[in-house]
Amino acid sequence: MESGMRSMLRVLTGLCGVLLAATIHAAPFGETVTVGEQTLSKVAQARYSLLWKRITDVALYVDPAQVKPDSILEADYAKYLTIEYGVPVSAERFEKMSRDLLVEHWPEEVLARHRAAIDTFCDWLEGVKPGDRYAVYWLPSQGLTLALNDRPLGSLSGDPQGAAIVLSLWLGQAAVSEAQRDSLLQAWRTASL
Repeated sequence: MESGMRSMLRVLTGLCGVLLAATIHAAPFGETVTVGEQTLSKVAQARYSLLWKRITDVALYVDPAQVKPDSILEADYAKYLTIEYGVPVSAERFEKMSRDLLVEHWPEEVLARHRAAIDTFCDWLEGVKPGDRYAVYWLPSQGLTLALNDRPLGSLSGDPQGAAIVLSLWLGQAAVSEAQRDSLLQAWRTASL
């Protein structure tokens, strides 16, 4: 009996160590980000974990001078996401997961109208290792941009609805983690800007 208790204590101690390590390795996000001459403020931060494994930490930034719309995906509303990864993900896995989620959550005729924007975005995707950060953001005057570790991978303008479809992978109906999306959006809705 005593041996079983020691084994259980070792397992619990190990799990606590893993949980603590996952918390410690998540780098903090700044309170603001600046893109060109526009400064956006952090309004939300959320973690996506499976059991004790940190998958992503995400921070959402918006321009506090903007009027808050009903939907964060509105084309005239600037938004910026920083996504830090706790696990490695290949470019192929990103693309497959993105396309699968979009097909699952958007009507085919909508996706067909915005295929060029979706394909362009998927072509930009690169693999990540733990600690890497993607930034994906929409600025009405510039369009959709994706960067990896502060290195721009591409920008797309001219299709605001296509950009909204892409951003729905984090902030809309096609979200990889609905709980993370809901946490971000709840904090955004209640933020006093």
